[in-house]
Amino acid sequence: MRYFCFCLLFLLASYSRANQFTPIQDYGDRQAPALWEKLQQLEKAGGNQTIRIIQLGDSHTAGDYFTGQLRQRLQRQFGNAGIGWLTPGYVTNQRSHQVLLRSLGKWTLSDSKIAKHNGIFPLGGLINTSTGNSILELKIKDPVAAGQWQLSIWQQSKQTPWSLALVGGKVTKLPGQGDSKGQNKGAVWQLSSQTIDASKLDKLRLLAPGGGKLGGVVLDRQTPGITLDALGINGAVANVINRWDGASLNQQLQWRDPHLIILAYGTNEAFGKDLVPQTYEEEMRQVIRKLRAAAPKAAILLIGAPSSAKTKAPNINGGCRLPLPPSLIKVQNSQRRIAHREKTLYWDWSAMMGGNCGAQVWLKQKVPFMRPDLVHMSPEGYAASADALYMALLREMDAGLKREQFRKEKSQ
Repeated sequence: MRYFCFCLLFLLASYSRANQFTPIQDYGDRQAPALWEKLQQLEKAGGNQTIRIIQLGDSHTAGDYFTGQLRQRLQRQFGNAGIGWLTPGYVTNQRSHQVLLRSLGKWTLSDSKIAKHNGIFPLGGLINTSTGNSILELKIKDPVAAGQWQLSIWQQSKQTPWSLALVGGKVTKLPGQGDSKGQNKGAVWQLSSQTIDASKLDKLRLLAPGGGKLGGVVLDRQTPGITLDALGINGAVANVINRWDGASLNQQLQWRDPHLIILAYGTNEAFGKDLVPQTYEEEMRQVIRKLRAAAPKAAILLIGAPSSAKTKAPNINGGCRLPLPPSLIKVQNSQRRIAHREKTLYWDWSAMMGGNCGAQVWLKQKVPFMRPDLVHMSPEGYAASADALYMALLREMDAGLKREQFRKEKSQ
């Protein structure tokens, strides 16, 4: 596998406690063989399509350090098809690795994890509502890859349309609004898209009408390769997905047509003292089935909750120097059972860290891989974690292709 040996050496050098390789376990995901085949085609420069990956998760995803590094690794190897799905404007304590989102004017955020917030929540679970003539500014942090890009927004508006202003250009109404013949007729969330040349992509300004609702902003490059959408919510648990509108989820996932959906939850569930494994597993299985119904071609990768620590009660003795969150081990055991019963892919993040004492070890390294809260990682820790998952994906891709070849030969 191209670059594999180099990446392995890089990762082993990147953290002091070099743990054994942590593989992806395939518990029988029926869509995994097609994913590996499409990745191989892209790697050989024979693929002509975009492979879309969506990661749904908590703060580990919302910070886009982990997903940003994974996106960069995958795009270097398989091609850069763009930035992907962003939050609908700036969200406090969340970030995009590639885009600076600046909300100007008055906006009101609705967050699906908060019980008092309501609305028809889209994919990602966030709605930003303009309470005046508000503006969302998008500034891409790094040089933009050449070629044609497509800006897409999922929006709701009553009469006044959403408009787009390019630097040095005139303001234009975004297509796909108020068209009774359009494909969005009758839909709750309307899709508006416009093609933009890379040379004009810097500092876009999205002009929102009063009362307009924004459910997502997507920046795709019109070329084969990988996109990785990081859709996380600080403080979220996996069951938040069951609060998202089913019809909207179906509509948007069918449009996005992902080949892999990564579920990266468990940290917030681990800190709950009253977690009931049976209830948690039922909720998670409902989430997986909901996503599979909306995106039947997507493989599902469940990431186990990473190592963390909790010094204040309630907590449990996990055999480490510091105690663990009260439900961490229960959550991790449940996640593996869920992966097995729902026949998904599974990757053990805690094992990659050296086990559940790993967070405490990572904090004491010369270059700390954990933040002092012993919950979140430093940028270096997230990068090492993403490198490890990237390596696991490459190895499982090789192994999966060999298994499929053997199966075909045996059936002949």
